[in-house]
Amino acid sequence: SSLQLLQANFPPDDDPSATVLWPAFGVHDEFETPAPVVALEWLGERTLIFLTTTNEFNVVDTVMMTLIERSDFSGIQLVYAEFSLCSRAEKDRGTTTTKSLSTTFQNSIRAYDKRLLILCQEEVKSIGILGAKRRIAALEEDGEWLEALALALDHYESAIKSLEDRQRAQPGDFSRHPEFSSGVTEEETWIAGLLMRYVKIAIENAPEAYHSHGYYSSSSFVDLSQSHYQMLAGVCIDFCVVTKRLDLLFGKIYRSFQEVRFTTIFFDVLEPYILNDKLRYVAPEVLAQFIEHCMIANDTVAVERCLLHMDVTIMDFHSILGILRKNRMFSALIHVYAQGLDEFISPLRILMEGVFDAA
Repeated sequence: SSLQLLQANFPPDDDPSATVLWPAFGVHDEFETPAPVVALEWLGERTLIFLTTTNEFNVVDTVMMTLIERSDFSGIQLVYAEFSLCSRAEKDRGTTTTKSLSTTFQNSIRAYDKRLLILCQEEVKSIGILGAKRRIAALEEDGEWLEALALALDHYESAIKSLEDRQRAQPGDFSRHPEFSSGVTEEETWIAGLLMRYVKIAIENAPEAYHSHGYYSSSSFVDLSQSHYQMLAGVCIDFCVVTKRLDLLFGKIYRSFQEVRFTTIFFDVLEPYILNDKLRYVAPEVLAQFIEHCMIANDTVAVERCLLHMDVTIMDFHSILGILRKNRMFSALIHVYAQGLDEFISPLRILMEGVFDAA
């Protein structure tokens, strides 16, 4: 079963003699329902309430087309109405009529002043829909952190992210650079605070890891701690990429991983986001440590591979060029010069100097 949202398209009013202009309806969107619907009501401009034959009460956000709430109404004892449906069938040249009873709850659920009035057999219940902040706060209080963060991202996408943010920025657009971005709004500060509280409690409750001479032992506790920090890094990076809080990602969050000595895992999780073009900027100090991490692992190819996916027009050229030249990463050096500075002679000169030095 499904609920279809229809959009009315009216014909142009070009003919003044026409008395009736009948609209045409087309499917705008649809939402899958677990069972047939027996009651339906709008609560505000974007929230749709419906009840199914299995007594499931559902609240849907019709803008995001997501299920906000699902509750069991089997014990509420709603008032209902019954009506009979007749069907006729011919049998041996005769006509037989069968009747079947159907039930509707349509008049038992009504919206008034942003609240739902539920008509039960012994009482009338009043139900209010909590706002996003109150729902997130309730999930946080119950310890449902991942659900709270997911709802916060939905809230960001639907209520905070502007139309200009949805449009793809052009290369070289410095508005994407954290140091040139506009001021953070109160809503964005509140969402960032939620993430930082999650980071704090996740680190405080992380499984204990044992370090030995800078390396991890083969203890099962270490495997558990590594999985824990891999999940934490993935949540933080994904959250900050969506909300465009790279200043937070490469600031407080990165320093939190430094304090617990899990920057290696942070870099391992960060790399796929760069290679998949989800993250095109890395703060200079973090990029320098990422390059150092790759050098220790003898994986300079990873650095050059990542730089080819990054927007070099908003990089700190002074620091990155020095690092690349020092570590003889000529492919990445040529890419940064060509794409970032539109300079082709200098990288060739540096490349030739490197060839002669190696000869």
